[in-house]
Amino acid sequence: MKNYILISLLSSLLLVSNLNAAKKMTDTTKKIMQQAQKEIKFITAEEFHTLIDEDKIEFVQLDVRENNQYGHGEIWSMEKVKLTRGYVEYKAEHAIPNKKAKIIVVCCSGKRAVLAAKTMKELGYKDVTYLKGGVSGWLSSGYPLDTVFGELYLKK
Repeated sequence: MKNYILISLLSSLLLVSNLNAAKKMTDTTKKIMQQAQKEIKFITAEEFHTLIDEDKIEFVQLDVRENNQYGHGEIWSMEKVKLTRGYVEYKAEHAIPNKKAKIIVVCCSGKRAVLAAKTMKELGYKDVTYLKGGVSGWLSSGYPLDTVFGELYLKK
């Protein structure tokens, strides 16, 4: 019972923090975000789940959340690179040297992911997409997050 309450609390905090971040965006930031969304392809939670489940295509999951957000849980995949959004420009080429690798960028809501994906394209990576809706969208679609307590599902 304690694990269920803790997991429910963690998922609620994740969703609320994403809503608060969206309210703080200025008009200029919204324009930058919209431009990036026009330039960068996205993958839905369903498509990403299928990609992971079928295990036919090799890809790198680039998680650009902040270090304290990993405790909320992670989307399981074989190859994962964690770089906070602020370090993408500095460390991506060392962390992912293959510029032809298929890369799927993930964050909490998809907002930092689309900006990081745009940066990856600017760094010369050829096959970059982002997870639309981020980890919150993944959870809302009914897919689990891996946590230290086991799998976390969003109760509906």
